[in-house]
Amino acid sequence: MEGAPVTAATGALGPVVAKLGALLGSEYKLRRQTRKDVRFIKSKLKSMHTILWATWEKEVLHAESKDLKKEALDLADDMHDVVDDFILTMERSRRSKNLMVQSKIKASPFHDFRARVDDVSARCRSKWKSDKKKSAQPISSLFSRKAAKSSTPSKPPPLQAPFVSKDASKLVGMCRWRDDLNKYLVGEERQLKMASIIGMAGTGKTTLARLVYGDEAIENQFQSRAFVSVTPTPNMKEVLTSILQQVGAQPPAGNQARSEEHIIHAISNFLQDKRYLVIIDDIWHRGEWDIIRRSFPENNLGSRIVITTRNASLLPGDDLENSKLNIRMNTECDIWTRKWLYGPDKEDVAAQMKPDMGGEGFDCDHPIVRMCGGVPLALLCMFSAMAIVREQQRKLGVHLREPDAQDMIEKQLKQSGIQSTPGFEPLVESLQLGYTDLPHHMLKTCLLYCSVHPENYPFDMNDLVMRWVAEGFIYKEDTGKGYVEELCNKGFMLRMEGSFGMPYYQMNPMMQNFLRWKLREDNFITCSSDITLAYACRIHRLCIDDYQVDDGGVEVVDTLLELDWSQIRSLVVFEGAKRYVPFEKLERVWVLDLQYHHHYFDCEFEALGNQHVKDICGLLCVRHLFGLEGTGISEIPPEIARLQHLETLQVRFTWITSYPVRLGTYNS
Repeated sequence: MEGAPVTAATGALGPVVAKLGALLGSEYKLRRQTRKDVRFIKSKLKSMHTILWATWEKEVLHAESKDLKKEALDLADDMHDVVDDFILTMERSRRSKNLMVQSKIKASPFHDFRARVDDVSARCRSKWKSDKKKSAQPISSLFSRKAAKSSTPSKPPPLQAPFVSKDASKLVGMCRWRDDLNKYLVGEERQLKMASIIGMAGTGKTTLARLVYGDEAIENQFQSRAFVSVTPTPNMKEVLTSILQQVGAQPPAGNQARSEEHIIHAISNFLQDKRYLVIIDDIWHRGEWDIIRRSFPENNLGSRIVITTRNASLLPGDDLENSKLNIRMNTECDIWTRKWLYGPDKEDVAAQMKPDMGGEGFDCDHPIVRMCGGVPLALLCMFSAMAIVREQQRKLGVHLREPDAQDMIEKQLKQSGIQSTPGFEPLVESLQLGYTDLPHHMLKTCLLYCSVHPENYPFDMNDLVMRWVAEGFIYKEDTGKGYVEELCNKGFMLRMEGSFGMPYYQMNPMMQNFLRWKLREDNFITCSSDITLAYACRIHRLCIDDYQVDDGGVEVVDTLLELDWSQIRSLVVFEGAKRYVPFEKLERVWVLDLQYHHHYFDCEFEALGNQHVKDICGLLCVRHLFGLEGTGISEIPPEIARLQHLETLQVRFTWITSYPVRLGTYNS
């Protein structure tokens, strides 16, 4: 039901609360005790939704808290099934076609759930009650009438990794970008001009800006200069005061020094008759730029402004007619070679690396180098991680070769993620800042979902949005397309140009690794490569992938055989997994996404056959079915009419020549 999406924060609690609310509406006639039970359960689940919505990512959950959250989300999924089953037992009223009536039964079907819901709700309130009292902001959720501002938890600065202090320009060439920017800044045009440096986290925006700012030839061209950095939640008075001090202006006297307006006025008056250069590093939001922009007069003395930002939607083209230099520093993956390209000429980043950065035997084409995705900060963190590993081994009396160190870092990244790999702290902090700045849980949930896909996976916007809708993360495709563009503008996804000019989207490997392990922490979607024999959680959303690490442990396929497939509500199977899926056991699956094949130029493959399709036609709860593909399929059996809930059916690249008449009622 629209307005209550599934999120990583609250699972299916939102849709369940909405469904229970609908049961209490005029379209359903319930018996007295059933109505009481529904009202009671709705109230408790709504309270749990509010708590989980407000506390998600505001605090680090310990094992006990994670277990409690998982129990609450399991309860929501079970309740979702019970409500659906109950609605199927209802009968249409003889008096009104728009009224559903509860059939005659002895007891309320929700009676057994009351105690369970009450218990979990009470423990949630007890666990987070003190946090609610301590919070300066009111608790909010989709069901709250008051909106609360999000707050970023404070945390100590990360340890500085050994190599991160090095100049990133020594790792990969920035000479052409630097020269283009220098030429633009010292040009003869007298109008005030702006330049923008845009790119995802870690691509070297600040490094490039500092290279130019520290150039003596540039410094001598301007009478006043300033370089200020902005945070996601800046104190604008402090930012303006820093500009005021650096350009050499006198601060306002008395109480006027406390006002942003007076500081802006003081800066503008001082710079009115001077040629100035101001670099605003890491602008996050339009509102901040609108305030800062008012400090800079258009004095026609050849002044220049440079901004760096992750957000491409903040390009200053609307501010000044002469803002024509936009340096885009995002990396790009070559669709044929799968190599990540960087720099104005889009060259292989591994080939650009300076020889002295890696030790003897360093492999520039190693998978860990490719995993860094051409991001300079990621490469520097990789060298830091290798230095840490070498030092640890040296203390044990072991001399570690460079390729062996690279192997160890690659294995650790895949097993534990960059969040738990020493040396990658600066990159993690930078990525976390951007993730925390995302405006709401729905956008974060859609982004986290993308991380389950294979490395360097090309996203088609329409396919991705259809899956977001199917999973219940959003309700309208237009909303999803807006999300894709927003994530692209903020650097979380990269827009690429495919064959015949068709656009597609891709995620940088380091961004994917960061998000993948956040997803694992939330236990929202489980990837098969993360399952161990000790995995005791019920799985409701499963992704069967081919993202394995050979650590001598038990093969992932063995753990899949032990799964309770009947609990799975959403199943995604990727190409390369090559594992048998027991379709007949997926009793409760809502979304079945079989991506056995993703290379559209090769249609001669057989991942599924007619018998598989017949088995799938026995999944009576399925609502969205993607990926009936391959030359092994030659017919859609009439049994598909049994799928009464089916809303979306995706069929392509098959030998099917005709379809059952009923297919005309589906979305796709």
